[in-house]
Amino acid sequence: MPKFTSDASKVVSRGPGLTKSFMGQKNLFTVDCSKAGTNMLMVGIHGPKTPCEEVYVKHTGNRVYNVTYTVREKGEYIVIVKWGDENIPGSPFRVSVP
Repeated sequence: MPKFTSDASKVVSRGPGLTKSFMGQKNLFTVDCSKAGTNMLMVGIHGPKTPCEEVYVKHTGNRVYNVTYTVREKGEYIVIVKWGDENIPGSPFRVSVP
């Protein structure tokens, strides 16, 4: 296994999908890891009863990622974003689906 040198505290995430989501729509947020060293981005989303059905992570270059996901039920979701083994600032995020 390669050794990664990174600092998850330098990751910046933003976007509406970190606070509120809408059923049946693509919800989006970005994760900027460009100043956080080298590692792997991991995203997990869990809903009121089951994990999120679809989560897409797209690397857009320079360690910046777009994350889109779709939810199928109302309630509270937990969005966990990690850079390597460490949570990024704000993670886990609580997201409500009206």
